[in-house]
Amino acid sequence: MTRTISKARTKPELIITAWDDLGRTMVGASELRKIQSAIRDQFGAGAVESPAAIARVLADEGAELRHPEVIEFDARWREAEIKRKSKGLGSGEDSKGKPLRLKQAEALIKRLERMRTRSEQTGDKAALQRARGTAVKAREVVESLAKNRTLDQEIREEQTEIVEWLAVWIQTPKLFTEWLELRRRSADYRAKFSAENS
Repeated sequence: MTRTISKARTKPELIITAWDDLGRTMVGASELRKIQSAIRDQFGAGAVESPAAIARVLADEGAELRHPEVIEFDARWREAEIKRKSKGLGSGEDSKGKPLRLKQAEALIKRLERMRTRSEQTGDKAALQRARGTAVKAREVVESLAKNRTLDQEIREEQTEIVEWLAVWIQTPKLFTEWLELRRRSADYRAKFSAENS
C-alpha cells in the first residue's frame, strides 16, 4: 500500500484508496485481507470492518466482486471474531473455564447483541446462529462453574446469576437490556451483589 492511504481520513475513504492502490482489481479474499490490514494499520485493530462491509463500500464504488469468495471469507472472519471475543469461557466440552464476573458477562452479552443486531440487519443467518451458539456454550460453561463446590460461594452465586442473564438473552435478546435494568433494581439482586454495583 502506498502513501496515499495515510492521507485517508475516514474508513470508507481508506477502503477506496486501498482498492485504488491494488489497481482496482476484482475483489476477493486476498484484496479484502489487504484492505483490512490497511484499516488496522491506520485506525487500529478495533476499527477493522468485516469483509462484507468492505465489499459493500467497494461495490457502491463500482468494484466487481468475486461473490462466493467474499461470502466465504466473511463467514470465516466472523467465526474467528466470535472465537476471539469469547476466549476465557472455555469450550462446550471444557467445563473448567475461568469464572466470569458480572461486568465481564455484561460486556460479553453486549458484544453478542451487537453481532446479533448486525446479523439481522445484513440477513446473515449463519452469523446469527454462531452468536446464539456462543451464548449457549457460554451458558453451559458458567452453569458448570455455578455447580462447582470447589469455588467460593460468592463466585458460584455470581455464576448462577450469569446463567440467568444468558438464558434471558438467548430466549428474548431484544428485551435483555430492559430486563437487566429491572433485575438490578430487585431486592434479591441488591442483597447478593450490592458490592458489585458500588
